[in-house]
Amino acid sequence: MKQLIKLIVETKSSIPDLVSQLNSVFGDAITVLAFSMDDPAAYRFSGESAILTSAIAAADFPEVKAQHLQDHTVIPVNLVLRREHLSRLNNYPKGTPVLVVNVTKFMAEETIAQLCQAGYGHLAFTPWYPGCEGPEISLAVTPGETARVPSFVTECIDLGPRLIDIMSIVELAETLNCSYIVNTRRFYEFFEQQYSLSAGVSILVQENQRLTQRLSALTQMTDMPLIGISSNRQIFDCNFAAAKLLNISRGQLLLRELTFLPEDLLTSCETQQIPVSRQVTLPSGDLCTVHLTPITRGNHYLGAYAALTPSRQKDHSTAPYTDRKGHVAKYRFSDICGTSPQIRQAVELAQKMARTESSILITGESGTGKELFAHAIHNNSSRAEAPFVAINCAALADNLLESELFGYEEGAFTGARKGGKTGLLELANAGTIFLDEIEGMAPSTQLKLLRVIQEREIMRVGGDRIIPIDVRIISASNQDLSAMMQAGKFRDDLFYRVSTLPLNLPPLRQRSQDILPLIEEFKDVLHLTFVLTNETKRLLQQYSWPGNIRELRNCVEYLGCQNLPVIEPENLPHTILSFTPAPQSVHAELRSVQTELLRVLSTGSCGRKQLQTHLSQLGFAVTESQLRRELEQLKATGWIDSGVGRGGSKLTETGLQELKNRL
Repeated sequence: MKQLIKLIVETKSSIPDLVSQLNSVFGDAITVLAFSMDDPAAYRFSGESAILTSAIAAADFPEVKAQHLQDHTVIPVNLVLRREHLSRLNNYPKGTPVLVVNVTKFMAEETIAQLCQAGYGHLAFTPWYPGCEGPEISLAVTPGETARVPSFVTECIDLGPRLIDIMSIVELAETLNCSYIVNTRRFYEFFEQQYSLSAGVSILVQENQRLTQRLSALTQMTDMPLIGISSNRQIFDCNFAAAKLLNISRGQLLLRELTFLPEDLLTSCETQQIPVSRQVTLPSGDLCTVHLTPITRGNHYLGAYAALTPSRQKDHSTAPYTDRKGHVAKYRFSDICGTSPQIRQAVELAQKMARTESSILITGESGTGKELFAHAIHNNSSRAEAPFVAINCAALADNLLESELFGYEEGAFTGARKGGKTGLLELANAGTIFLDEIEGMAPSTQLKLLRVIQEREIMRVGGDRIIPIDVRIISASNQDLSAMMQAGKFRDDLFYRVSTLPLNLPPLRQRSQDILPLIEEFKDVLHLTFVLTNETKRLLQQYSWPGNIRELRNCVEYLGCQNLPVIEPENLPHTILSFTPAPQSVHAELRSVQTELLRVLSTGSCGRKQLQTHLSQLGFAVTESQLRRELEQLKATGWIDSGVGRGGSKLTETGLQELKNRL
């Protein structure tokens, strides 16, 4: 979100250049409203995050400040010369008379002082400003005020408009709580343009950042949970081990107030300035030994580092079904990141499905998290302690898939293992089997799976013994199984068996508000600490993400490998930079069944028959089953509500907003 900045200047002519400079450094983080001192609008305030002024040396500024700005914190804008053209003054010998032209006497004299501090005091400078009288000198120097150079001057060196001093930039960044600006490429490029009297300040900023990054890297290298605590009890640093122990993301933990450590322990560390230890209870209820080491400068207490040592580890070894050969579900619903209505609706529906024993078919584009949902459903079901077995049906040849699913007896085929092999369906007994990309299953295997679902029994390849099993089947597909049924590529009787409970997952482009939280989640998992600029966030949110969650994670890894503290738009992958959102033409809208359904339902609730008639009149050949699936998908995304009986369907607030976005 952009922060509003007010800039007050002495002369209106300087506004465009100063605003341009601020935008070049802060980019899309700020919006600048600029006024001259004599403009009454300059003193009408409405939520500005900072007030800057370059008019602090004006003669009437003290009166203006006392009258209008006394209740506001004002950041002075100091101006300095550009480096670019200063070297041209090296061509003139000592004592050469030079006219220094600027807007006012003070500004002309200030420019002379800066020229002398830059090493050109050997020249004989004379100030010149509108209305003054002085010697007619043929050589003039001006910081961008060429229009004010008198006519008798025959040679003029334009140094260009003066730049905002880096010290003012740093102060503004701290005020706006966006100190990451000092790590950006544009910050350093801006500083390199100027001859700054505050160069030492910039060097200290760079050195401080370098030391901070080194310390942060050291804390990440250790497996021991570490937390840096400031003198006012704020967490200023922590490693990922600490975030994992506290079950909170590193980004959420930083800059929080420390609440789980006893105040007297922190006070003891501060007053005695010696290491102290104590056993405390974490928010999770686990016991932990905390070792506090103070950070001091002389006798001044700056904070402390806390090393956390868990006193006991949770023991999962006593759970039933211990011999599961690694076939366990790793994820829970709490691992599903996102707050959008679409993903929350999907999670809520999946939680209800988990409490049943029916077969579930999870559909959605590649990379939307179908396997993650399958894991979570198993872990939220009554079978959570039993095995969870996953297999990709499209990754194996037909005959190999059959033997993997059903197992085989010794000698069943050439190369069969001595003693035979237990099939995955047997291994999943009492638990869940997840059949990913089920559309890749051969027709013969589909028929055998149908019998398993119907009869709850299997026979190994090459065997003659019936083996009863109790397995819940969760299937997944990124294809249109209805179209495959019509084409004869997927058995319709199997489809209706595995899709007792259908669950459709929304693609990432339909839940753009989840993109930034997902990025933070992946940063924590991958132990990355970079910051995104607002423009970078905008580009990431408008991208279509055809690879969905998987592509987003790849993008985060790509950004992390660049080892940059701040990610600018030019650091993004080429696929994102070259992406141009397709314009929504009227024709495209008319050809969208989904959009047309939203449009009709925006006028009031309608039944399926009415909707099908309306679509038919527009030329859409939509069957009743296709319409039902479209409505189920719209309901799953939270865009419509379906009534009972003759109540029909109606648009939700979220659906209305989606329709507005499409139109």
